[in-house]
Amino acid sequence: MILPLSMMLLLLLILFAALFVARMSALYKNKVDLKYYEVFKGSQPPAYLTKVTNNVNNLFEVPPLFYIAAVLVIVLDIETETMLFNAWGFVIARYVHSLIHVTINNYLMRGSIFTVSIYFLALLWIEILGKV
Repeated sequence: MILPLSMMLLLLLILFAALFVARMSALYKNKVDLKYYEVFKGSQPPAYLTKVTNNVNNLFEVPPLFYIAAVLVIVLDIETETMLFNAWGFVIARYVHSLIHVTINNYLMRGSIFTVSIYFLALLWIEILGKV
């Protein structure tokens, strides 16, 4: 379970780096004013910056439920192959979701992948709760 957990944390770090690059790019290209970052108000930032920002924010909504599940599995030493399969399913779906979100941002594709990730997360939690 430590590997899927590590890969989710890696995704977060990758997106923080992408957010930094997107913000610096927007600043250097004069697409956004530095004052915008003081209170995140003013003229709208470019779409690429908004997409990355929204995706980073999204990683602090549902994925914490995965982090808690993974830590519980590790601490309680209850890992099974099914749990691992569902954990990897969640992680892979979140990578695909992020890739869609920060590139083409097709809502129907993104929503479908999001639903798949929730399915894997729910199955993971159902098995955890059955073991506790």
